[in-house]
Amino acid sequence: MGFQGFEVIQSNPGEISLEIAQLKGDRDFADTLKTRFSAISGIKQVEPDHVRGEVMILYDKQKLTSFSSLLGLKEAFSTLFPEVDTFGLATWLSRYL
Repeated sequence: MGFQGFEVIQSNPGEISLEIAQLKGDRDFADTLKTRFSAISGIKQVEPDHVRGEVMILYDKQKLTSFSSLLGLKEAFSTLFPEVDTFGLATWLSRYL
């Protein structure tokens, strides 16, 4: 079961793949998403696929759970997805990380 336009496709330690409704068919949004998330400490690689509406993210969980990284994630999600409840999204995603 997804969360407001997000669906987890696959989740392994250090890697998560998401289907994001807003990403599908929007190359500019894919580029922006990659830029924003790649800048967050703890995220190693971001590979969006605007054709399929999916993104694969490789991360270092220890670094990603630092205060500054969590703040960066909140800011990125709030900026890219202003209509989404970021606290609810973080709670939902935390089950997969």
